[in-house]
Amino acid sequence: MVPLTTRTPSPRLYTLHFKEASPQIKGQSLRHKMSSSFDDPQSRTFAAFPRLPIELRFKIWENASMATRTLELWYSFDNQRFSTFQPVPAVLHTCREARRAGNRMYSLSFGSAKSPPRTYFNPICDIIYFGLRVYDDEVDFMLRFFRRHADSFEDEDQIQRLALTEHLWRIDLEGSVFAPLRSGRTGRKIVKFHQSFPHLKELIFVAGQDGCEGDEEVEGRWETNAGVSLVKRQTNLAAGFQLTQEAVVSTFELRKKEFPDEVFPEITLMEYGYGA
Repeated sequence: MVPLTTRTPSPRLYTLHFKEASPQIKGQSLRHKMSSSFDDPQSRTFAAFPRLPIELRFKIWENASMATRTLELWYSFDNQRFSTFQPVPAVLHTCREARRAGNRMYSLSFGSAKSPPRTYFNPICDIIYFGLRVYDDEVDFMLRFFRRHADSFEDEDQIQRLALTEHLWRIDLEGSVFAPLRSGRTGRKIVKFHQSFPHLKELIFVAGQDGCEGDEEVEGRWETNAGVSLVKRQTNLAAGFQLTQEAVVSTFELRKKEFPDEVFPEITLMEYGYGA
């Protein structure tokens, strides 16, 4: 007789022991593990994420790639290349799976004759920003560069959202990209600006520098990994806004009649701050 402690289980019992759980039981188990990660207030990880279906994980990574970033684009005359102050999007170096999903949304853009494209850019969500840390001659060069190459850029390189710091958009100040109103060149400068960005859907005027013109630290105070934090201004009462808006809108209206198929941006007033 074989001792009870060493008796081999019958094949039937062996099969029952390893029988796969039903889909309902699997679902209950997964929900339990997922809820457990939320129940622990000290937990900073979502332990159940790797067990989610691959299609759902890719959707999550793609959604993460649609977060708005404010890219301060500048041009180095010494290196003859475009750069930004912002790091590579986090989704592109989180893991291999995240990078695969992120590469569907981001592409390397803004190359020059002397340098390949180096900036990861999502034209749908990312805001290109000409801020206080960008010199006026760099802005002038970039406007000419984009105007010269506007027809040859691929869709993923076309800027759709553009923000200008206050001294660049106010036509009542010297140095405006639209030229001071009294100069008589404002309309022509607005047309040239639009020719630089023919796919532009949103033109953002950034206000609220509070007398900090030329002070680079004003942007540092609102800095995040996603760039300078910009929030929509609750009121249009900003110095020079109405004057500039009227000049830009009226020029766009005239150009619409001549070129009805062209895209013309909406004008938004924003300011430095924290928020969604």
